[in-house]
Amino acid sequence: MHLKRGIHIYSDLPGIDEQLSINNGTMPATIETGLNYHTGSYIPKREWRKLEHAEKKLLITDKKNTDFRKSIYVGDIPQHLKDAFRAMGLHDCTQLDQVYPKMKEDEEAVKTINKDLDIFLRPFSTAKNYKFHRITRAMPNRETITCHYIDEEFIYIGLHIDQSKRFTPHTAHQSGNRISINLSKETRYLAFTNLSLIQVFNMVKEKINLTDTDVNPDNIAYLFFKHYPDYPAIRVDLKPYQYYVAPTDNFFHDATTLGNKEIDITIVYTGIFDMAML
Repeated sequence: MHLKRGIHIYSDLPGIDEQLSINNGTMPATIETGLNYHTGSYIPKREWRKLEHAEKKLLITDKKNTDFRKSIYVGDIPQHLKDAFRAMGLHDCTQLDQVYPKMKEDEEAVKTINKDLDIFLRPFSTAKNYKFHRITRAMPNRETITCHYIDEEFIYIGLHIDQSKRFTPHTAHQSGNRISINLSKETRYLAFTNLSLIQVFNMVKEKINLTDTDVNPDNIAYLFFKHYPDYPAIRVDLKPYQYYVAPTDNFFHDATTLGNKEIDITIVYTGIFDMAML
């Protein structure tokens, strides 16, 4: 199945197209992946290739002509922030439970980083409407990393929408978005389908006779991937200290650390990042 025009990528980074890959669809997540997945979860197929010229034209856009509710921005944090994070010593952590104690070793340095991050983020949000969400930690070499801890067990969910607030496929574009900064030693990857939720909703209704209330944020991923397993997924490489800004309530996505050897660390802020001042 061919790529459709939908969620765009835009970036000031040179050669951003070289950080993008595409595959030929998704597959049900099974126990053979080595992780315990929620029933009905889907993950990207592993066969990635570089984008062809026509695919680049559909996916990559000029930021001046984009809508932050339907776009992913990829950037690089300033050098002074990179230096500050390196000085914190997070790259010395080899286990997930070492990350938080490491950050508490120098509370003054953390306060300075928080202040500098706020200064960095202000131009991204005209309303200054954002907040710190969390530091995420994940194991290397995972097909996908998002999971829930249920009954003393980690249950992975595969490609998903975040559901940061209550919405329907028709109102998902009204949600905010988030910025996620890679603090890891290695490149991490954001895998996603470049379709907004309303596009997905309309495609699902082409396959099965459902009312608007039959399709909701809880089942829309399963319905779409079941009926469109050959719709391609996109993967964007996020190098150390690069970040993405994305409307994660409005498109299917998950990070992947497949092939990595070091633990994965990110810092996440949520809010309304409209990029208007960039």
